[in-house]
Amino acid sequence: MNPSESVIDFNHPCYLHPSDTLGTLLVAHQLLGVENYNVWSQTMRIALLAKNKLGFMDGTCSKDMIPEEMGHQWERCNAIVLSWILNTINKELSAGIVFASSAATVWTDLSERFKKVDGSRIYFLHREITTYSQGIVSISAYFTKLRLLWDEYEALVPPSSCGCVQSRQNGTHIAQRHLFQFLMGLNESYSTVRSQILLMSPLPSVNHAYSMIMQEESHRKHSSSNIGDDLVPFSLIQMVQKKRFTGICDHCKVKRHKRETCYKLIGYPVDFKFTKNKVNSNSASAVNSVYTPDSACSNEVMDSRGSRSQAPVFTQEQYNQILHLLNKEPAVIEAATSIAGSLQWKDEGDW
Repeated sequence: MNPSESVIDFNHPCYLHPSDTLGTLLVAHQLLGVENYNVWSQTMRIALLAKNKLGFMDGTCSKDMIPEEMGHQWERCNAIVLSWILNTINKELSAGIVFASSAATVWTDLSERFKKVDGSRIYFLHREITTYSQGIVSISAYFTKLRLLWDEYEALVPPSSCGCVQSRQNGTHIAQRHLFQFLMGLNESYSTVRSQILLMSPLPSVNHAYSMIMQEESHRKHSSSNIGDDLVPFSLIQMVQKKRFTGICDHCKVKRHKRETCYKLIGYPVDFKFTKNKVNSNSASAVNSVYTPDSACSNEVMDSRGSRSQAPVFTQEQYNQILHLLNKEPAVIEAATSIAGSLQWKDEGDW
């Protein structure tokens, strides 16, 4: 190694840090073409500036400006910068520049091919900004995309940067426009917090408004999570309740209950009854059925065709009362019928 190369100051562009390797990926953006060249070039400039290698890209650190004894070191740095550029370019695009020997030449070539500052690109960005809305994405993703469109638009159409009063007013107008564009694209579910922001005086910055919307989104997520936690036990209870026993009692040989819950062994409850719908739909089969101790354990009876059907079942006492009513004298029933039939009138004299 040349002795002069071993004493290169770390602030010199030709200084190589141990982390400066060929496989380093400087930026996450990959150059795809005209559609994202501006974003890619800006991120690459920032990364190369941080690495102190921006001169190899813009030509301010060319080989003829370096002492002859550092020529080999310059070649190494140029090769590393060139590899960094190739690592962030689409494979289809990199095929045409893979044989280039200068990082500055490659950068100039890409700029001439993809840096198109024309009316169509500006129109496209302006349309995207004015029509972009949140949709189904999160607040964070929505704001990040909108911020990216703003930055690219201002890179193509830079605002005035002087310190005059008119320039400051233009800056205030641009900031207010960004706020309105951000609020306009929000979903209607954020209409309440949007109205609160618009009622503030003075109007907050777009970053402050974004922070308020994020707090609202976080509050909604926590609220929905708590409601879901409360509903889980209830849903589990419903699932357990719906899962009924379908086996046969080993005592009375009747389906849908176990020996531990067999009424024949443990006795019938006082309020043992069935729903009104079952009584109405199966009244005929209930009257024609014959009470037996075994049939009292279940609401299954045999119909005329020999198949089982659902029917109301009565206790012994209730069954005796029904028989008593059915065995009453016909005269009593006829008297009751005649009394009910006399309640008809046409004129006031019928009273």
